[in-house]
Amino acid sequence: MISVLTFHAVTDGDWFEDLICWLKRRYRLVPIDIVSRFYTDVTDVGHACHITVDDGDRSFADIIFPTLVRHNVPASLFVSPKMCVENRNFWFQEIKGYRESTLRSILATVVNVPIVLLTHFSVDSILKTLPLHQINEVIRRYQESTGTTEKARQNISVCALKEIAASGLVTIGAHTMSHPILSNEDDATCEDEIARSVRDLSTLLGRPIRHFAYPNGIPGVDLGEREALVLRNAGIRMAFTTESRHLSATDNELRIPRLGVSDMETTRFVTAKMLLGSNWNRLKTIVGTGEDVERRRLSRALRCFRDSVTN
Repeated sequence: MISVLTFHAVTDGDWFEDLICWLKRRYRLVPIDIVSRFYTDVTDVGHACHITVDDGDRSFADIIFPTLVRHNVPASLFVSPKMCVENRNFWFQEIKGYRESTLRSILATVVNVPIVLLTHFSVDSILKTLPLHQINEVIRRYQESTGTTEKARQNISVCALKEIAASGLVTIGAHTMSHPILSNEDDATCEDEIARSVRDLSTLLGRPIRHFAYPNGIPGVDLGEREALVLRNAGIRMAFTTESRHLSATDNELRIPRLGVSDMETTRFVTAKMLLGSNWNRLKTIVGTGEDVERRRLSRALRCFRDSVTN
């Protein structure tokens, strides 16, 4: 059995180190080449696990990377070159701590729906139904109306990224330019976000980029065949989703599943996720939780409202 884990920002170095030690006792922690070999050669890799990290939060350089080096654990890091070069935050980093009531009011205006329609949905889910230009407009209006300034920069620098890439321990992959939900974007924006991130990252690091992680990454919700075609044309060989299950030899290599690990989850909780695999998502669906469930409900509600207005 082989699994791929995905992390994002990490706030506690002791927690992350303890988890790495726990994983080392139970799995072979392998580089991304072994994942590729699993698909291309149908190689029996044994009880193995590959670690991935999305976004390139500064905690990768401060906490995650030093821990990986101490334990000689290979990993993959998926970054957006624009954020590193321009020293910018992602939209979801910028809105952290914003007042939800104010955001929801602005969202209702931007989306042009009654605010009561949005009352029972989380702000995150609402934002994730929008193209990036509307999300940026919501942030602009919030900052303007509340006098809020942009947050301090939270992502790794170009210098740190190059040092990490030069270590040979971490494989760098692309993660779009600005972290939009690709399925919300038009064809031109989708192609630009993917292809330019691969090209710019390759230029930045002086090497081909063959791996990609979808922002948010829920198959059928955040990505589809359009995105896969753009990735193939950009020279990507493996692309990673957030579908929660173990790897299978029948996987589409442009839709590789990963088991998500959130900051500060207990080893018992991580164990449950890894044991349940694909059943983890089924369990969330049965109990009616999970982001994809809420976003589908929201999409239906918006569609019904617009149909009623049209008719």
